[in-house]
Amino acid sequence: MGEYAGAAWRGMTKGNPGARWWWHRQLKKPFFGRFMKPWRWPQGVPAEGWQRVTIPSGSHADLAAVVAETPMATARGVVVCAHPMGLASKGFWLRNGHAQKLLDEGFHVVLFDFNGFGESPSTNFDWPADIVAAGLWARRRFPGLPVHAMGASFGAMHALNAMPRADFPFDRIVAESCAATLPLFWKSYPFAHTVLQVGRFFAPTMERGLRAEWNIQHLKPSSRLLLIHSRGDTWTPVFHGDRLQAAAPRGAQFTRLTLERAEHTHGLRDEADTYWPAVREFLATD
Repeated sequence: MGEYAGAAWRGMTKGNPGARWWWHRQLKKPFFGRFMKPWRWPQGVPAEGWQRVTIPSGSHADLAAVVAETPMATARGVVVCAHPMGLASKGFWLRNGHAQKLLDEGFHVVLFDFNGFGESPSTNFDWPADIVAAGLWARRRFPGLPVHAMGASFGAMHALNAMPRADFPFDRIVAESCAATLPLFWKSYPFAHTVLQVGRFFAPTMERGLRAEWNIQHLKPSSRLLLIHSRGDTWTPVFHGDRLQAAAPRGAQFTRLTLERAEHTHGLRDEADTYWPAVREFLATD
């Protein structure tokens, strides 16, 4: 019944994009409303060397992104970074040092804002389409190079949620602080949890498409996954990784890193000596 209601709404608002995405924006507010503010370049981070680009997405949004090329003579590949929830959006990778470390290691870097975050307009809930669009854009921009994804929390979930898509563009995926399911992540917030249940009624197919535990079953044999959780993370404890590992296909190229004290999404900040060597080896080793 919910799918019919959604189809009826799309028919009523056809040709009026503002109205079409109105309900999507209302449903997003309990989760992301506090992050829907003007984006600023992170203070103290040089903008030199970063080029602003726009990436059309299947979510009907034109995604705001920045790209920088490694100073190394021979590039090892491209890393597309998918940000966690937060006002920083793509700036998370600039502010916390991931982007510079990747550039120093020989990777070109693409940072983008999911639709509804940072400088990207808000459309629907098809965030997996956003990360796929960024990955395909990176392949066109840097032909012949391997293209990898690095995601944290929200971004990590949607890297996994994109796996069933035929055009999934990533060779290796680093997924830090990834929740197994949205209800598990939001269970301590009754109102947000209720909104999730309403969304499941109106768009059950879409809800299944946002369940990492379901979508990791489609991890391709040609792709490799590094899953990172921390015993110090109260938002996505280690059991989320246990559930994802149990759901992964047998024989998948699957590696886990368990940190001891890092807070949610902050493996590099809190346990750099463990986090970064593991990520660097995973991305750089043939």
